[in-house]
Amino acid sequence: MNPTVAIVGAGPAGLAAAAALTARGVRDIAVFDRDDTVGGLPRYCGHLGFGWEYSHRLEKGSAFIRRLIGETDLSRAALYPRTTVLEMAPGPVLRVVGPETGLREIRPKAVLVATGVRERPRAARLVPGARPERGVLTTGALQQMETRGIPMPGPRAVVIGSEHVAFSVLLTARHCGLKIVAMAEPGNRVLSLAVARPIARVVFGVPVFLNTEIEEIQGRATVEAIVLRTPEGLRRIPCDCVIFSGSFVPDAPLSEEAGLAIDPRTGGPVIDQFMRTSQPGVFAAGNLLRPVESSGVAACEGARAGACIAAFLAGHLDGTQAASVFGLGEGVRYLVPQRWAMDAVDLRDARPLRPSLRVSSDMEAARVTLATDGAVVWQGRRRRLLRERRIAINLDALPSGRPAAPRVDLVA
Repeated sequence: MNPTVAIVGAGPAGLAAAAALTARGVRDIAVFDRDDTVGGLPRYCGHLGFGWEYSHRLEKGSAFIRRLIGETDLSRAALYPRTTVLEMAPGPVLRVVGPETGLREIRPKAVLVATGVRERPRAARLVPGARPERGVLTTGALQQMETRGIPMPGPRAVVIGSEHVAFSVLLTARHCGLKIVAMAEPGNRVLSLAVARPIARVVFGVPVFLNTEIEEIQGRATVEAIVLRTPEGLRRIPCDCVIFSGSFVPDAPLSEEAGLAIDPRTGGPVIDQFMRTSQPGVFAAGNLLRPVESSGVAACEGARAGACIAAFLAGHLDGTQAASVFGLGEGVRYLVPQRWAMDAVDLRDARPLRPSLRVSSDMEAARVTLATDGAVVWQGRRRRLLRERRIAINLDALPSGRPAAPRVDLVA
């Protein structure tokens, strides 16, 4: 076994990359995933809302994964669930172990790392209170329990967080017999769409408390109640589950141990617009790059990475990452990609680049500017910029050649 391309991670990004590679005639692709089946988190989600950016359809998570697998020529790409990539070294060289592969070293011509994100558990969030044996979950754990038919600790749950995934819990709860009795958000606004709060209240009968922190979790064998510190004072809510949502971090230990350059702002590998990392022949895509975009965006990035890898294998794209680094002004939380190259590569049939730009805090009236050599080459319209929302930026406005010190700023 010595594949041409090794893909680490079989979520939306990894599967879309495999589909893009096989569509371009690349053979001997190995897709590894340590879980018991491929598909990543979406395969556990039986509600709509997946894949829009990729397929322009709102599908159930499981249906979206079936779509990606169906687009892949499995005579050219092999899927290896229950298989872990233990190490990655320059070359690239991988050590993998699994029931079909055994323990072996492989030397593919290219590697795509697409290991996704994980949710920080309760301990990492420094939540006070008792430590009950059952009833403290993340959204990912809840979705797996629902799909696998694992009984819930009880019928009542409180959700902590208010981004898109938190509100998807309302849909998951309907499938597994849970009643969400409250949602709590530490900030002063809902991080999902503004309409989500009234929908939660009117359609699902769930109150959403803003500016609210956890005072303590109560219970011994299982959760009995949660005490919230609200603007009106302490509020004790009897419940059987506390579901923590959001607080995602890239699942980057493999990338870090392999010595890939990591962006301290995102926690994921540094890439250029061709999805190249700091190690030649190693590419990265999906939510490993930053926390967090939708499954459709992750799949688009995977498809773009597949096209870039195919161009690399054909000799049309160099495997070395670009040297030009974006400068980020005050208030810019992060930008992906972090580097920019002016390689003359024809990727017209590839998925377009979808930059991920975030601000550090909400800004009521501001615009994004893109400059090089001190001259502004693009600027967005003045509008409200919200933390945790994708901010539009047109990196293609950078001039041809090798622009000096490309820079992104926020102008109030």
